[in-house]
Amino acid sequence: MIFQGYDTVTICDVDVSGLGHFAHQVRFLERAEFEFMNHVNIAPREWFMHRYLFPRVKLVVDYTAPLHFADDIRWDVQVGHLGNTSYSLIIDIFNVTSGEKAMGARMVVVVLDLHTHQPTLLPSELRAAFSPYLIAEESPAT
Repeated sequence: MIFQGYDTVTICDVDVSGLGHFAHQVRFLERAEFEFMNHVNIAPREWFMHRYLFPRVKLVVDYTAPLHFADDIRWDVQVGHLGNTSYSLIIDIFNVTSGEKAMGARMVVVVLDLHTHQPTLLPSELRAAFSPYLIAEESPAT
């Protein structure tokens, strides 16, 4: 299964030429992650601030086509792996305006205990919520 969401490239996302600034485009990945968590009923505010820590330990992004000011975009989110203490999200960003894939990313996240800051087992609720979006098992990062 794929979770999809939509956004628009705004003035704060582009450089002076009107093209998407590469570092600012990472915010679309973060937004896609946030919306995905909401979609699967893992409330980010509760989970990220009161239950666990979710540091992103690896992010690989391939930029494949430009984004421009006022372009409409769509993100597709899937789960790449569910490990013992980590998971990965596969996020593709499409430029709806041009019809091109703008970027693809793989984000690895480790779940840490809120108090000890040590890796902890993936909570069963998170595993159950993410499982329908699992595309293929990859080698777990941790």
